[in-house]
Amino acid sequence: MMSRGDGKGTVVVKIGGSTIDTPGLLSELGESILRVSLDYWVVIVHGGGKDIGRQLGLLNKEYTFVQGMRVTDADTMKHVQMVLSGDVNKRIVNAFLEAGVRAAGFSGVDLGLIEARKMTVNGADIGFVGEVASVHTDLLEMCREKGIVPVISPVSRSGDGKIFNVNADVAAGEVAAALRADHVVYVSDVAGVMADSEVLHEIRCGKIQELVEKEVVTGGMVPKLRSASDVIARGAKRVHICGWNGTATLEKEFSPQSATGTVLYK
Repeated sequence: MMSRGDGKGTVVVKIGGSTIDTPGLLSELGESILRVSLDYWVVIVHGGGKDIGRQLGLLNKEYTFVQGMRVTDADTMKHVQMVLSGDVNKRIVNAFLEAGVRAAGFSGVDLGLIEARKMTVNGADIGFVGEVASVHTDLLEMCREKGIVPVISPVSRSGDGKIFNVNADVAAGEVAAALRADHVVYVSDVAGVMADSEVLHEIRCGKIQELVEKEVVTGGMVPKLRSASDVIARGAKRVHICGWNGTATLEKEFSPQSATGTVLYK
């Protein structure tokens, strides 16, 4: 668990490929981080599935999905690591530096930050796709002490040195649980969890199964909510699912009076 000697809370923000590609959003996110920096230390975890798809398309490399997971052979994994831990990670760091944020980019590989193990889907081998075995926070503790915002690619390594791609939503949740984060923010391309075209502004974790059974929430939002519930059960305080609404997004989402997205509580 992180030391709180500086008196600040901890925020983990997950951004995905569609978010990263939105013109001007990374600069705005950098400004949003600065706006909350007196009260919170921010950690960024990012995906980049669209960038991976573009790279594999340029190489005419075919790939398939099994229950939403990209089947990843050894050659594909090299390109995944190059795109996520190289291009995407450094684009984010560069945008933050331009906004005045002290940022540094890492992957789950660095200093054994995220230890992964091989994942299978219903017994099917999907290659170098991993799940999180554990999170080692030494690197993050050093960043906190120096006032650095870590930008984390979810590419991770196993105990025997194999490199795996880990789902960014899962990686963000596991990092947040390890840090016992005050807030976990999943920046989405939707305004929040929707019901009858309206945002559900508050969901208690105990109500998630009821929402699923009544089909109020469906599709990809179901595993996201269940993952959020697990993160809260393991130490994080609040999970937010929201769209992006400019440089004041983070501070607005942290206040019940101004939040526009969905917040999940224990």
